[in-house]
Amino acid sequence: MHLIVQRSTPLSDSEAARIGALFQAADGCRIHGGGLRYTLAAGGAASRAAIHELGRKHGLDTAVIAPFRRLSDFKLMVFDMDSTLINIECIDELADLVGRKREVAQLTEQALRSGAIDYDTSLRLRTRLLAGLPVDTFERLYAERVRITAGAGTLIAAARQAGLRTAIVSGGFDYFTGRVRAELGLDADVSNHLEVEDGRLTGELLGTLINADVKARYVAQMCRELGVPASDAIVVGDGANDLKMMALAGLSVGYRPKPVVRATVDAVIDRLGLDSLLNALGGCNPVS
Repeated sequence: MHLIVQRSTPLSDSEAARIGALFQAADGCRIHGGGLRYTLAAGGAASRAAIHELGRKHGLDTAVIAPFRRLSDFKLMVFDMDSTLINIECIDELADLVGRKREVAQLTEQALRSGAIDYDTSLRLRTRLLAGLPVDTFERLYAERVRITAGAGTLIAAARQAGLRTAIVSGGFDYFTGRVRAELGLDADVSNHLEVEDGRLTGELLGTLINADVKARYVAQMCRELGVPASDAIVVGDGANDLKMMALAGLSVGYRPKPVVRATVDAVIDRLGLDSLLNALGGCNPVS
């Protein structure tokens, strides 16, 4: 297995030796951006969760990849949207417009951080709190509050150049996934659709609710359409409802992930932009 460690500033040769010892890793080499790639020592008992926790304590973003693969070895890259491709949870910000942000945010936290509330129930409870909100407020919210995550555009452009299909599969809402897809040049988006009557939200959802099972189903479907195994997919997310689609993927990436996600993913990005994944999947030069 290969261990990749990165931070916002390059790691020195002396730090490379110290980090190798810390993780019981060998054969360190330098990757683009000043990070390092190691071979994990044979027989090492540390789990991914333990490695990511050790990295967190030492200010490092970490990835464990087995076997090592380059970006072009994959065929599909799928993203969650809220708190992954963008900086906010859209439903929380919509709720703010009707004075219900705290209630909705608490339900969001319980669903995504711990899975304490069934996701379907949580989402329907949250959307009902939005009843009466005019849909013409969406454009203002997007303009004023939505910010694309650092490095997202670079990562998606590189993925498309390498021949990967790119998609958003989100429990968010189609107005926002459509805007983000268009802005970043992704190939497709899948998300929930809010019912509207007379220009206002009814609080109900139309069609299939996009939960963890449906997210995984869409990832599997896209792989079938491409004629590739799910192991050729990269999935990037942050919350509990991303876990099932992450479990299918050949590489799962947590962007500032909730604890339940951090414990299971292959790669954790806490400090750097999404484009740091390109360093982890790139070439390597020996440490001098």
